[in-house]
Amino acid sequence: MNAEHSASLRMIAESAADAAASFGGPARARRVHEGGPAWEPATWKALAQLGWLAIAVPESAGGLQLGAPALCVVAEEGGRALLAPPLTMGMAAAAVLAEAGEVAVPTLQALIEGLAHVVLVDAAESADATVAAHLVPDGDAAAHWLVACGLGHEFSARLLDPGAPGVALTVRHAVDGSRLADLHVGRATWNDAPQVLSGIAGEAAWRHGRHLAWLGDAAYLCGLMDAALALALDYLRLRRQFGVPIGSFQALQHRAAACHVDVTATRALVHEAARATSTGKEGWAAAAAVHRAGTAALRVTKEVVQFHGAIGFADEHDAGLYLRRAMTIGARHAGTALAALQSR
Repeated sequence: MNAEHSASLRMIAESAADAAASFGGPARARRVHEGGPAWEPATWKALAQLGWLAIAVPESAGGLQLGAPALCVVAEEGGRALLAPPLTMGMAAAAVLAEAGEVAVPTLQALIEGLAHVVLVDAAESADATVAAHLVPDGDAAAHWLVACGLGHEFSARLLDPGAPGVALTVRHAVDGSRLADLHVGRATWNDAPQVLSGIAGEAAWRHGRHLAWLGDAAYLCGLMDAALALALDYLRLRRQFGVPIGSFQALQHRAAACHVDVTATRALVHEAARATSTGKEGWAAAAAVHRAGTAALRVTKEVVQFHGAIGFADEHDAGLYLRRAMTIGARHAGTALAALQSR
């Protein structure tokens, strides 16, 4: 990576940090945990106006064409501020729709303008009675489901409206208050839905989008655990026992150092994986990054709760917000990413 590109990414990160702090933060995450909306249309539109949802979309399709490294630095700042989980999925979905045909143009435009949200769902080999648990925004009318099934020449991805006849949506809540949904769609409804990707080329575009989603969530988790560790380090400097800060205790220093290594090593892997995009290593690198990030984020955020002692376990303390969000995001791709690694 040349110096000019590095400087550009730093500028993007600084801008994203300011915006994320304005639209996110522990207070908003707490409102979600307590039952408030995880997805606010006004915030979604504001993020779209910053160009975040078009960051991986080619210029020819109305995007910024900044690529996976830029997507990752934005996602990392989103995680640092605990922004609503659909963020990374929206960025990846826009990249997929940009590779689709004319039928997808209105949906892509609505997405990058912040007027809609698109959820990517892999239904494996059959679309009959699809059951796909996924994070979704609040307000079903604002969401579209891009569902893929089949392999190779039999691959097909279709846009489904959750409000259409023959589509049933069962919603529940994740541990952080985000909404999860099971989508049920019958064969007739699937056949009538507009097809936006097909065949080998369509499957390649779909896989690229899935890899971007993995990278985005991995970067999000990097920012999340970095912010959680900073919260704990502040507490270790402040809390005193036996007349000294507890951060001076060697046992806690060793544990904090291990957390720092987790954060730093995971971030390095994520950005290395982002640079592997559009190469033969793209899928494996993205899977490795999200698998590592999910494991590390759980380890770090659990330690952060422990560092705070009894108060860290209290629902009123912010430490638990990071752990719950790490659990939600880390579980999103756990099965598919691990399967990709094991099949290599």
